[in-house]
Amino acid sequence: MMNALIFALQFAAISGFTQQSPQINMPRSILSRQTTHAGVATRRTILSMVAKSGGRLVSTDEQFDAEVLGNDDAPEDALPILVLFSAPWCGPCRLTNPVVKEVMTQYAERIDVIEISTDDLPKVAERANVLSIPTIQIYHRGKVMDTIVGCVAKNVLARAVDKVLEDLGMLEEK
Repeated sequence: MMNALIFALQFAAISGFTQQSPQINMPRSILSRQTTHAGVATRRTILSMVAKSGGRLVSTDEQFDAEVLGNDDAPEDALPILVLFSAPWCGPCRLTNPVVKEVMTQYAERIDVIEISTDDLPKVAERANVLSIPTIQIYHRGKVMDTIVGCVAKNVLARAVDKVLEDLGMLEEK
C-alpha cells in the first residue's frame, strides 16, 4: 500500500499533475508546489497535514507571526492559543490529534487551537525552538506559557491548559 502511494506521488510529480487535475484523484493532503532552482522551474509534490486536530491550519510564516506572535498587544483577556507542531508522517502526531481535538472541545470558547506542519513551515518550528514532534505550545499575547513534547494523554494536556488558564485568571471553577 505504501509503495503504491509513493509511486502515485512520484508519478504525479513527474507528470506535473496537481490537486485539481482530473487525470488522477489525489487526497486533499497532497499539494503540488512549483519551485525554481538555478533558473529551472520544477514541480514538487509535498504532503501537508490538513488540521486533523480540528484546529486552524497555519500555512505561512506571516500567518503564524500575525496570529500567534503578533498577539502581544492583544487585551489581557485574549484567549490563549494552543499550537500543535506536527507532521503528516509522524505516528505519535497522529495519536496526538484526537487528544488535542478532545481538549479543544472541552475548552471551547476558552482557548484557540492552531496546527502547524513542520514539513511545510520548518522556519516557524525552528523559531519556536521545536526540536521534536509532536510539540504542543500554549501562547498568550505572543509569549510561550507552557510546552509539552511528545504524545500525551488527555488529562496531561488538560492539566497544562488548566494551569495556563489559572495563571491568567481565566479558569472557571467547577
